[in-house]
Amino acid sequence: MPDSTERRSTEFPTFDLADPASYRFWSTDIMRWGDTDGLGHINNVQFMRFCESGRIAFLGACGSGIVLPADDFMIVHMAIDFRAQMHYPGEVNVGTRVMHIGRTSMRVGQGLFQNGVCTATAEEVLVKVDPETQRPAPLPKELRDRLSNPPE
Repeated sequence: MPDSTERRSTEFPTFDLADPASYRFWSTDIMRWGDTDGLGHINNVQFMRFCESGRIAFLGACGSGIVLPADDFMIVHMAIDFRAQMHYPGEVNVGTRVMHIGRTSMRVGQGLFQNGVCTATAEEVLVKVDPETQRPAPLPKELRDRLSNPPE
């Protein structure tokens, strides 16, 4: 019988990334004056930085060991849909969840919310890599289980 890390994939139910009810895991970041652009709203590059902060918090809470070389991940795909402007000052709430788990990769979905309004949704594909070979490596069963049932 093959090891459980040999499973092809784990699909999750469909959901709307713009719906706050789709997320169990949340993190919060603050808007900085330096995040604004010449038009007075938060620069689009900052949206991806907020996603990064939320993604790292999520992976850390799932016990991925993201700060350890043994659990290196590389982003191989990133997509964002801008839905509304964000403005300084304020906070952004970042909802993060796993949408799909493959043998060596996972697809993460995120929503950015300011004052209850979804300002962006994003999807990223992360591949676990072996730090020595820099080749894709299987996601360990323990990590797959934590990603499938993340903390709140």
